[in-house]
Amino acid sequence: MLRRTFLKSVALGAGATYCTPSMAAKPDNEKSVISIHLQGGISAIDFINPIPDAPPEFRSSRGSVDAGGFLLGGDFKQMATLGDNMTIVRSMKFKDANHQTATMAHMTSHFHVPNAGQREPSFGSLIAREYLPNSPKSGIPHYVKLRNIDGDDAAWLGIRYNGYDADDEGVKNMSLHNGVDSKRFDTRLKMMSIIDDTANLPGLGTDWTDLKNMAVNIIRGDAAEAFDLSQEPNSIYGNSRFGKDLLLARRLVERGTKYVSLNSNAGWDNHSNIDAAFAQNAPGLDNGISTLITDLKQRGLLDNTLVILWSEFSRTKINMNGGRDHNPNTNTLVLFGKHGKGVIGQTDDHGLVSMGDTYSPSDLAWTIGDHMGLDKRLTIKDNSDRPRHVFKDDARNILS
Repeated sequence: MLRRTFLKSVALGAGATYCTPSMAAKPDNEKSVISIHLQGGISAIDFINPIPDAPPEFRSSRGSVDAGGFLLGGDFKQMATLGDNMTIVRSMKFKDANHQTATMAHMTSHFHVPNAGQREPSFGSLIAREYLPNSPKSGIPHYVKLRNIDGDDAAWLGIRYNGYDADDEGVKNMSLHNGVDSKRFDTRLKMMSIIDDTANLPGLGTDWTDLKNMAVNIIRGDAAEAFDLSQEPNSIYGNSRFGKDLLLARRLVERGTKYVSLNSNAGWDNHSNIDAAFAQNAPGLDNGISTLITDLKQRGLLDNTLVILWSEFSRTKINMNGGRDHNPNTNTLVLFGKHGKGVIGQTDDHGLVSMGDTYSPSDLAWTIGDHMGLDKRLTIKDNSDRPRHVFKDDARNILS
């Protein structure tokens, strides 16, 4: 059952105790992550590595702009003003040119077999496991998904750690409705607690109880307020779907959400006519990201928020159709925070191969984990009682 469906059933008459006794949380902090997937494999050459002196088929046809000591593609003039808060990683690579499995790798730090489903938990699910799926005080979910991304579920961690789907139905079900008032809801909770006390609930039964507890926390708390964009009628983010998602991401981390995953889904799989595709799609990305970073900065949230722009792979030289094909030998990774480090890593002169000291999804995993205060030696037992080492011993924090 989807969490939004479950929440609806709880609002109509299921429930449990307010606490979640089978879980234990790390001490809370103000750290958070906003992870933005540029779906389709955005061309690093046209975004973060324009190489003006390369032959025409290798350099960006969109020109370039100075971001304060390094270059971005010419479409990203607003982002270029944020160089002090930006880290461009030009040596990120993962040898997988399949959209689905490369995306899963960057969501989980593990290789996945095509068409075999998700085998490892997402970063968001891991953080939900360490900090509880939702705040005991406000009920706000600690892991929220704004549009689905391959690899964004909890896998063997269990369904209690799946992210909250923030679609229209999911937001509606954060509050009591259909004539169920608070008193009636409390009566139903007491009835359900009697069932839970007398039932044998091993395995999935425990997960079910925990899901009920999370749903009650959300309904009784003020989580729904965070999702109410009508409270910002004159939003600087505009009315596009991407802009509204970015605004919601800011509202969520401002109120305690730990991890927000966001799918841009703008159309970056440009096998043909890439120049026209960037002319249409890049301005929305440039304006949206620069608005988000400026807004976070002005509100004092960027000090503790790590914003990640990433894609599953980059792209090749211009092909016969005026586009670029899949290239997993380099990638697009941009990190925003209180202090940027400019450019990390390099490619060959044609922008096609990451050179020297390269980074992988395992390094991205530890960069997120370290930011969130997790232990490098963290080990979790899976549902077969096998210990799983979450981070690789040789994984590095890209920002260190």
